[in-house]
Amino acid sequence: MDNAPEPGKAPQGYFGQILTHDQYSSALKARVKECMRRFAAFDELGGPAIPYLSAWRKGGNTIWYEFIGKGLIALLGCGYLEAASVFREAVVERHRFIRKFNRKRLREEILSRHQFKGRGKRMREEVIKAGTFEAVYKMALKDSTVLWIKDQAVLEAFDADDIYLSLGNLTVVTPEMELDEQLKNAKDDLSQGRRKYREQSLQDNLTGLYNTRYLYRALSRWITTSRRKGKSFSLIFMDIDNFKSVVDTHGHLNASKTLQEISRTIRKMIHEPSFGVAYGGDEFVIVLPGFTKEQALAKAESIRARIKQTRYRKKAGLNITISASLGVSTFPDDAASVPGMLARADQAMFDAKGHGKDSVNPA
Repeated sequence: MDNAPEPGKAPQGYFGQILTHDQYSSALKARVKECMRRFAAFDELGGPAIPYLSAWRKGGNTIWYEFIGKGLIALLGCGYLEAASVFREAVVERHRFIRKFNRKRLREEILSRHQFKGRGKRMREEVIKAGTFEAVYKMALKDSTVLWIKDQAVLEAFDADDIYLSLGNLTVVTPEMELDEQLKNAKDDLSQGRRKYREQSLQDNLTGLYNTRYLYRALSRWITTSRRKGKSFSLIFMDIDNFKSVVDTHGHLNASKTLQEISRTIRKMIHEPSFGVAYGGDEFVIVLPGFTKEQALAKAESIRARIKQTRYRKKAGLNITISASLGVSTFPDDAASVPGMLARADQAMFDAKGHGKDSVNPA
């Protein structure tokens, strides 16, 4: 999917709807193509996260996929066109952490298959309002295999087309969820088990940085706090340049170890309340509370330079050199919502890549 299709034509192997219908705007089609290109490249890395791009019409009841990672097709054992319906039919339970009214504590909401199917419209309205989505599904596949799959997504609205796009990733979390079920059934260790699960659910297993669950919650809090106090805060969206070449040259294990070492570089370059997030694959987000645009750009440049100067996997005798492209967005100058902040920084990072990579670019 790296090769651009001819005008009016969809990429080879495309199985969605938007690119093959003239009724949709060029802006929507361009976004779909760009997401497909980036998701296909990420999918080739073979990491644990399975990227997807889904869509639905405003007021409609049908969700379809514009792109699906190969891992999901392998798990479901079906073709691309049947993936959406097969996924829905395989769901046994949906688990989600929610906050009721003005309560500070989160509550785990568990919906059965019947309840899940009956709340499709309401759930879509909740996603539209929040702009993000996260849930864990318990699934029973055709061969009776039981899997737990975590779904994390960000919503983008295209009002001119009455279309919503969901940019997400799926991760198999069966071991973690099976452990959680055992802990729930062990009364003596219930309190300790739940606390451990909540802590682990906010961290990325590979890098030790926070995960996107924590990111979305924290960004919402910082937006509220910054708006109330009239202060700025910034975030950096960072993508490792040409990381696939590290995988191809040194293998998946050394590539994963390299990501761990890059994460350590990030931690050394920031101080609380700033924090780093493993966003997915070779992408990172760094949140900088209280930073103006100028301060955030300076911090981004220092991180870029430190990564450039560092030799990774040195103890293994590899001396891998890395460069990164970074985009910076600032509240409230560039955006006033969680999806908006992430989208503006992501686009700035993408523009940096388009101008030769290994650079910092403001939104």
